[in-house]
Amino acid sequence: MASEVMKLMAQIVMSHASMTELTSTELMEEVKDIYNVLVSLEHENESPESKTKGSRPRKSRKVKMEMSPEAQSVQNEEGPTLGDPDYLDFMEHREG
Repeated sequence: MASEVMKLMAQIVMSHASMTELTSTELMEEVKDIYNVLVSLEHENESPESKTKGSRPRKSRKVKMEMSPEAQSVQNEEGPTLGDPDYLDFMEHREG
């Protein structure tokens, strides 16, 4: 993984340095900064098993859902009942 971080860091620094004029001191500071950021990102993305090793498993949380007044005011429109002659006639004669 360290070699991958080094490759990414080199690509980022080369890309930025090709577009920006940097002194050697500024270039070294940028290399250090980018390397530190990439390493910290690498540590954040470690597997969860390694982070929680030895700790208790998490409990699932129950969430109480409440219906909003807007949702309560909406009424379901029921379609025609099965076997309704008007509906069957409509379905037989519709286009398409």
